[in-house]
Amino acid sequence: MNSRFTAADRVLSAAREAKAQELPRRLCRALCEGLPVDEATVAFLTDTPYRQLLCASGELALRLEEAQFVAGEGPCVSAAATGRPVLVEDFGLPLPQWPLFEAHLDDRLAPVGAVYAFPLAFDGKVFGSVDLLRHEPLELDAPTVGQAEAAARAVAKVLFPAFWELLAFGDLPLWEPADEIDAHWGTTRQAAQRLSAKLGISVEEAMARLRGQAFTTGRPLPRIAEEVLDPPSRD
Repeated sequence: MNSRFTAADRVLSAAREAKAQELPRRLCRALCEGLPVDEATVAFLTDTPYRQLLCASGELALRLEEAQFVAGEGPCVSAAATGRPVLVEDFGLPLPQWPLFEAHLDDRLAPVGAVYAFPLAFDGKVFGSVDLLRHEPLELDAPTVGQAEAAARAVAKVLFPAFWELLAFGDLPLWEPADEIDAHWGTTRQAAQRLSAKLGISVEEAMARLRGQAFTTGRPLPRIAEEVLDPPSRD
């Protein structure tokens, strides 16, 4: 077997006979087994207010997704927006291209050594992203980047047919850790939609306002979102 496609083969094998709800976690595991990475995430609609995290294979990967979601920028957001891979091969260096994201980094993300983000696309249209995380910095050689790109294409191939089944418009799928995913992604999305309707602004602007309030006050974005959905009593 050509080793160039080993990671992609693992992805396709993991998807065989799998139910839609099993796919994200299986695919994250296959990516970590087939590539020199320690953790992985899969998300839909990454660069939009409707972003849906499907799976984070570890605590560090979840924290990385959280920081990017709160900031509205970062490697996976750029990968989804541009349709091109984004390789941060030494995460300890300054990240001037994402000032808000860099400002949200804290000690919990200190163990991140490198991040490689790839768009998920079908028929030329990006519908999500994959984030691959290493605990140590590593400059990927060209063959390994090729393997990762092939693996991301394989992920897109098997996930796109299940897109509408996996995308949550009401209750979120119970990907572990369900409570955190619901708080950081589901609740915030619902709050942005409500604020949009209340103020007559776009959902994008509503999300920007929520993020701006979180950034200027230092309060968690989910807590601000919860107060939009259930305003505190003035008694």
